[in-house]
Amino acid sequence: MTIETKSLRSNHDYILGTAFALRLLLFQFPEITDTLSSRVEIVTPVTSFTRRMCGIPPFSHKVLERPQTLFTPVSCSYIVTEGLYLFQNSVPPYNGGVFHQAPLFLAVFQPLTYLPDFLIYLTYIGIDLLIAYVLSGITRIKQDFYKNLPRLDIELVDGNRPNEIDPWVVAGLYLFNPFTIATCLSRSTIVFTNLAIVLGTYYSLRGNKSYGCFWMAMAAYLSFYPLMLIIPTILLLTNTNREHSKIKNVIIQCVLLYIGWLGGLLTLSYLLVGSWKFLEVTYGVILLLTDLTPNIGLFWYFFIEMFDQFRSFFLVVFQLHTFIFAAPVALKFRDHPLFVIFLLCGIMAIFKSYPSIGDTSLYLAFLPIYSEIVKYMRYNFLTTNIFLYSSILAPIFYHLWIYAGSGNANFFYAITLVYSIGNIILLVDATYAMLRREFDIWNPQWKGCEVTQK
Repeated sequence: MTIETKSLRSNHDYILGTAFALRLLLFQFPEITDTLSSRVEIVTPVTSFTRRMCGIPPFSHKVLERPQTLFTPVSCSYIVTEGLYLFQNSVPPYNGGVFHQAPLFLAVFQPLTYLPDFLIYLTYIGIDLLIAYVLSGITRIKQDFYKNLPRLDIELVDGNRPNEIDPWVVAGLYLFNPFTIATCLSRSTIVFTNLAIVLGTYYSLRGNKSYGCFWMAMAAYLSFYPLMLIIPTILLLTNTNREHSKIKNVIIQCVLLYIGWLGGLLTLSYLLVGSWKFLEVTYGVILLLTDLTPNIGLFWYFFIEMFDQFRSFFLVVFQLHTFIFAAPVALKFRDHPLFVIFLLCGIMAIFKSYPSIGDTSLYLAFLPIYSEIVKYMRYNFLTTNIFLYSSILAPIFYHLWIYAGSGNANFFYAITLVYSIGNIILLVDATYAMLRREFDIWNPQWKGCEVTQK
């Protein structure tokens, strides 16, 4: 084992060990975890899980007393608790109109209700560490794929060796992102969707069509919006094949595999709960926005103020707006499908009906993989300050609205708009950086010149 290999192994152990210890330590403070698991910025009524205490009925006063600043109807831990309570008592879990998560969560979480809290904490910590480990693997594969592509002179060291980011730095940036830590401590089920997306990306980069399509289908099954990620997944799997006949065969295989896996998951869900009602209560809530619980998204306030006669039209507009970017982004960056996944994850984090900071933590984890574009980004200072500004003021404004009574919904919605603008600026800036870098590589004579479109 060389000195360099030992150093990399040491960095790997240090990053994972520190992240594990930090999360385990924070889990020992119930005040922190209870507060985070009830914040609308972190978890939603569609992505949350909290273990039921024996003998406490649904909607106990202990649950209702907690503030609503980190959860949404698709990620709230208390909502899974209600579904489990009904399921364990032979009552259809979707009858109460409270449980909005995928049926397989019942099968996954039912054994956890019999385990000590300590093991539940370890489950969430383990998922975070696994996501970080897979991200480091994605970074290595991306660097191997790009090593023979043209580069700028400034990106080379020692003559012709590319100056790449250490894959474990990418893992560390994910693990120590405050959004990631808060999502883990809140026990939001969005981490399972993030894990599925990361695994689907990893296996697609490795050319494994079956596993890649399975994990992307799992992500879509859990959260619906990752349906759009099938496009970059196919691009990843066809990126190594330039022959037209082979590309066509790969596309057909991927589509069939994806439909097969997704159909299998839905059928398994039907067998678990005994009816197709879960489609209406899970994906129907996401698409029709029947729960207007405040969150950091753009939907809830707009549809609170919406007249009923216009609601259907604007629902179509809002939902279509989320998916409409998938095709043009994939076409423009068809040679960079991993960057397409980054952009689409960012778009989902902004425009989905029930977003949380767990969605943001995922797309931010993909950004450092393309460390070469950071030097082209123009608004790093601005976006950093916007995230800090909105992260601090969002809970304050929510408190002023709900508890102090000295504010109103406009306070909280205004800061969520600021947060969304910060995300949009970051995505636009990253897109500009990628395009400008490509332009400089293929047009070295214009490097450093301002590019304008007329």
